[in-house]
Amino acid sequence: MPCPGTRRGLHLSSTYGSIHIQRSGRLPTNRTFTVVRSTAKLQKLLRERGVSDNTVSTHLTIIEGNVKDPAAVTETETVQREPGHPVDIIISGVGGTPTFTPNPLRPGLDDPTICQDATATLLSALRLLSSLARPLLVVISSTGISDAGRDFPLVMVPLYHWMLAVPHKDKKEMERMLVREMAHSGPEQPVIRGYIAVRPSLLTDGPRLSVEKIRVGTEDGNGAGAAAPAVGYTISRADVGGWIFDKVICEREGEREQWVGKMVSITY
Repeated sequence: MPCPGTRRGLHLSSTYGSIHIQRSGRLPTNRTFTVVRSTAKLQKLLRERGVSDNTVSTHLTIIEGNVKDPAAVTETETVQREPGHPVDIIISGVGGTPTFTPNPLRPGLDDPTICQDATATLLSALRLLSSLARPLLVVISSTGISDAGRDFPLVMVPLYHWMLAVPHKDKKEMERMLVREMAHSGPEQPVIRGYIAVRPSLLTDGPRLSVEKIRVGTEDGNGAGAAAPAVGYTISRADVGGWIFDKVICEREGEREQWVGKMVSITY
């Protein structure tokens, strides 16, 4: 779905386990390029959400592969190259599948380092393609990993600190990688122009409400300034995608910049 008043492409509100690459909105017809584990699953999800096959064929290019495979990620970044129209936004929303362990309070993941591995692959691929303009990198992280204080309700401490310990460790390292990347100076410049780490509260499969229903808080990635997280219980995956679409992809450049270099908590 194009942004109102712009040419920016498709709203992928609930497609996790993928990397989406948004080409510049100045193109006559903007496209999103995505690498996913399963093309069939993505197409099924889009149809279930009322996205027509015509819209998909017009605005979306799907590349099936593993987000930890440099070849798949590099293909996603290079297949769309046109003179004067570089990638301007990359959105990474990856995650593992929970697995059972002998300790029911400490479930694992089928891939406990998927977020940091995918981020490392993405940054490495961008370094190889350093001739391209530097994109903004948006990652989907999580509340519960802040160094600045608790950003979730007290009653949820057992869930966050015990049952979600493994994915949270992974997402925390992913965020640190972004901060370290932006700290590069001298000959080795950052390969991204900035980042936004979106920290949703506990995810649900509920419907999309509206951006007005979402409370937003921020924390500086470099630790500067006072953290002001939004504390809440849940938010739907649809509203996470909706917020990114409305506030990052569709926003005018100057307005989007308020989130760059920030860990942005969103919740109801």
